[in-house]
Amino acid sequence: MQNTAKIAISLPRDDFNQMEQLRQKMGVGRSAIIGQAIHFWLQQRKKQQMIKRYEEGYREKPESVFDLKGFERGQLEVLNPEEDWS
Repeated sequence: MQNTAKIAISLPRDDFNQMEQLRQKMGVGRSAIIGQAIHFWLQQRKKQQMIKRYEEGYREKPESVFDLKGFERGQLEVLNPEEDWS
């Protein structure tokens, strides 16, 4: 058997009923749908933490005017003003 752990949880009745309808439509068991939900929640939490770290880093060391000028020059070199962008 896989490396798994069993748990017992309590859910509000409305949440349980919605989960039951969804899992039946999807044709999966309760463990599978709850496992997917927890996996999704953990991934979203990880993304939020990464965004928070990025924002904190940006606040500590924002781009300088010199950096922005370089980005602007790079864009002008890449974009062809004669090309149709519509």
